Amino acid sequence: MRSERIVGLDNWRALLMLAGVFLHATTVQDIDLPLFVLIAKTSSNFRMGTFFAIAGLLSLLAIRKRGADLWLARRSFQIGVPMCFGLFVLAPLMSVCASWRAFGTMAPALQELGWWHFWFLVDLLAYAPITFWLFRADQAHRIFARIDQWVERDRPSVTLIILAVGVIATMSVLLVARLASDAGRLAEPAWAVHQIPGYAPLYVFGMVMAGSPALLRHVTARTGPAFTVLAMVFALCLASRLLPGGGKALFDGPASLLNVMTSCLCPPAVAVLIVRSAIAMRRTPLPLRRISDAAFTIYMVHFPIILALDLLIDPLRLNPYVSYLLLVGLSGWLSYLVHRLIVRRFPFAAMLLNGINPARPRAAATE
Repeated sequence: MRSERIVGLDNWRALLMLAGVFLHATTVQDIDLPLFVLIAKTSSNFRMGTFFAIAGLLSLLAIRKRGADLWLARRSFQIGVPMCFGLFVLAPLMSVCASWRAFGTMAPALQELGWWHFWFLVDLLAYAPITFWLFRADQAHRIFARIDQWVERDRPSVTLIILAVGVIATMSVLLVARLASDAGRLAEPAWAVHQIPGYAPLYVFGMVMAGSPALLRHVTARTGPAFTVLAMVFALCLASRLLPGGGKALFDGPASLLNVMTSCLCPPAVAVLIVRSAIAMRRTPLPLRRISDAAFTIYMVHFPIILALDLLIDPLRLNPYVSYLLLVGLSGWLSYLVHRLIVRRFPFAAMLLNGINPARPRAAATE
């Protein structure tokens, strides 16, 4: 895959990360308005699963470029340092803000503790050994060459490939949900890690697309199969509304059957469409490149900024949509300033928020 196509995919990955600003600004609202529900559903069904598929693709390209040992060491530093800073510094501060708003005390209640939006760094770090192992296994057993031969010989259905990835992801999440339901007091922490097995098949799908040129060409040759899968999911959701109670039980909670299915079936289809668009992309506009460069910083700090701004805006009792627009605009702008004025100027801040080793040249934090 040519370097400009890689840049196009990296920009897509950055945009998927930045969409978190629009999601997290809804979580501090006191009312579930239709727009907020739509944003949450769109994020769970499309955004993060697609992000991990593209991350898997870019990770395999990076490990091929740098070599397995160097890539793994670099990856561990680039993801591990921001993860630790997020979990042990930013997350407690966020819990303090949330506890103050909800209970009027700076001592976070149990329900306010957690890893917040930094869970995605935990997932990326957990997937690094998968990338390392698959790369080494391919060197020893020519796995991707065999996939190329299979694709060229049998011309498998792209629709079935996308569905297979989604079904494997669905089964992984449902297995974790079953284990959590049997875990008693440990049910909540058991369910909290469901993203790791749930997104792993999507991440591997991205790696396989990067490793197998024949598969990449095959799945991106036409848009029809991807749109067919999305149409099937949409039809399934509509059909569920005909069930008694409007199929509410199928959507009742993040671990419910239809919620899991839609969040696992849609991302591989969307990932195929995005990779196809990146291959067709000729040039990346300068504003998009600048935003992409700041994406990791923005994702790290935007949620703490949203919580802090909400403490200032909430007493004004503004219209929820007005509050939402203020939170999105101000948090996005302030996060970008953090990147331009702090991260780009101070190596220590770049290390904490972007995972950039001060002793090495500047590079993308999630390369």
